Amino acid sequence: MKECRIMRKSSFYFIGLKWTGTYEAAAHGSIQPVIQASKDRLQELQLTNEHSNLIGLSYHDRIDGFTYYIGTEAIKSQPIPPDMHKIIIPSHDYAITEHKGQHAWKSYEQLYRWVEEHGYHMNGSGFNHLDVYPIDYDPFKLNPSLTIGVPVKLPTRSID
Repeated sequence: MKECRIMRKSSFYFIGLKWTGTYEAAAHGSIQPVIQASKDRLQELQLTNEHSNLIGLSYHDRIDGFTYYIGTEAIKSQPIPPDMHKIIIPSHDYAITEHKGQHAWKSYEQLYRWVEEHGYHMNGSGFNHLDVYPIDYDPFKLNPSLTIGVPVKLPTRSID
């Protein structure tokens, strides 16, 4: 079993492109060109450097599919081009794991199982998970390396 752990991430501003589609379309690679277009657009706008991460935000907002935003952290005052989206992501505790290789869905399943086994509850308010890729990530590569995070509520502890 891969290592899973809890990490706190402060609120941040996100800027990126949007993809909406079915789970089937995603499984057949329709997100990949949007990831590449976002990388290209962010580089063109000089919003990334070698220390940046590429961030994916997944909102499972309908029965047959989801909305995926792919971009990076932004500075609040940056102007947003009309073809891009800006989202404020609130502070969250995240259950996270590292994924390397094919079949990322297996790592998602393992992480969701770990969350349940440890008594945590999802805390996404429609926001289901985030993916963090290195900025040099190639979306057409078959063996991605990324960090997967799901927002969770930590169990409350009583003081006796």
